[in-house]
Amino acid sequence: MKLPFKSVSISTIVHATESEEKVKQAMGSILPEEVGIEASEAEGHYGDTKIILSADIERRPHLREFWDTLLKKLEEGEREWLSREAIGRMGDDCRLYLRFDKQHIIKNDQIKFTDEGDVLHVRINISAYPAKKKIAVEKMKDFIEAGLDFKSRN
Repeated sequence: MKLPFKSVSISTIVHATESEEKVKQAMGSILPEEVGIEASEAEGHYGDTKIILSADIERRPHLREFWDTLLKKLEEGEREWLSREAIGRMGDDCRLYLRFDKQHIIKNDQIKFTDEGDVLHVRINISAYPAKKKIAVEKMKDFIEAGLDFKSRN
């Protein structure tokens, strides 16, 4: 089955109390090696400096590698969540919005989905023509229901 998305963007905030290097390592652990992480500074509500880390994946081989890594690093039970709940995270803009628990990745090198707290924001841009949410949902749902694994189907 063809990969149903054309790009993935990942971002997170490094708070003043965190090690930028540890957060970069955690983020890098789910990215293909060839994909770089960009850093920019922002000012927090209380005047503190925060670093925003971001990465964009656009090349098809890198997208495949990202998906494979995501599946390998999912904590037990998270595949079921992906299968049941992820489609509800689809926006009208044909993007699937997911949040990974950043601290869980740092401590356990595993992906756990979350709705709150300190997260890696993941935005998956679905290839839907015409660009309609209903079409994007169907494509991603079919892909997930096909076994969450594209390797045996490509």
